[in-house]
Amino acid sequence: MARIEGITIKNFKALKDISLGKTEDHWDQQSLTQLVAVIGKNGTGKSTLFDVFGFLADCLKEGVENACELRGRGGFDRIHSFNGEDSIEFDILYRESKNSKFINYSVEIDQDEQNRPFVFTECLSEYKSTERSSTLPGDTPLDIESGSFQLRLPHAA
Repeated sequence: MARIEGITIKNFKALKDISLGKTEDHWDQQSLTQLVAVIGKNGTGKSTLFDVFGFLADCLKEGVENACELRGRGGFDRIHSFNGEDSIEFDILYRESKNSKFINYSVEIDQDEQNRPFVFTECLSEYKSTERSSTLPGDTPLDIESGSFQLRLPHAA
């Protein structure tokens, strides 16, 4: 059964820089369990954590610019943490089954010169084990940066 092993969120609403579970930058952490309880005071980002997944789904379905406006988000300036200098970033590590490779999806969203949100970088990578150094150059099938991309399809055996 597919499951999320960990997530990093930067500059999204109240979440300035958090990581939960095993992530690309935190291989030494334990993976998230099948059941995760999120507990905290009002205004600390519990609902924001869940909106991350809704926001990413909206980005895929509606585009980044529209996703920033949907569900009362109020545009890029309102969802960008503290209107900081850095981009909004999401990094999700998951795998299809306990014995399968780790898959890492990362996306960075910023604003262009006309203050429109756009995908600045997007990358999909595979790791053959829990060792970060195990990534091989051919293990990044999708890599987008500033609007240009490379797509690497597996070779037929």
